[in-house]
Amino acid sequence: MQMKRYVAILIATFTFTISNVSVAELGNMDQAEAKAKTKFDHIGLAELYEKEAKEMSAKVEEQKQLLKEYEEHSEYYGREGQDFHAHHEALLRKYTKAVERNNEMAAAHRKMAEKGK
Repeated sequence: MQMKRYVAILIATFTFTISNVSVAELGNMDQAEAKAKTKFDHIGLAELYEKEAKEMSAKVEEQKQLLKEYEEHSEYYGREGQDFHAHHEALLRKYTKAVERNNEMAAAHRKMAEKGK
C-alpha cells in the first residue's frame, strides 16, 4: 500500500513538472488553473493549494501567539498596544480566511482529478 502511494505521488510530481502547469506559472494561479487539463495538473494544483494552506496555518498560529502575548502583557505596550491588537486580529482573520479558501480550492481540484478531467 505504501509503495503504491509513493509511486503515485512520484508519478504525479513528475507529470506535474512536465505538464502545462509549470513552476514558472505558479505566481499566476489563474493562468495555471486555466491550463489545467489532465488529472495530474489538478493533483499538482491541489498540492499547491494545500501547501499554501499549511503556510497560512503557520501564520495563523504566529498571530495567535502575538495576540496571546499582548493580552498577557498589555501593560508593556501602552497606547500603541490597541493598534497592535487590532492589527494582529485583522491579520488573524485574513490568514484564517486564506486557509479556508486554499483548503476549498485544494478539495475542488482533488475532486476534478478524481473525475479525470
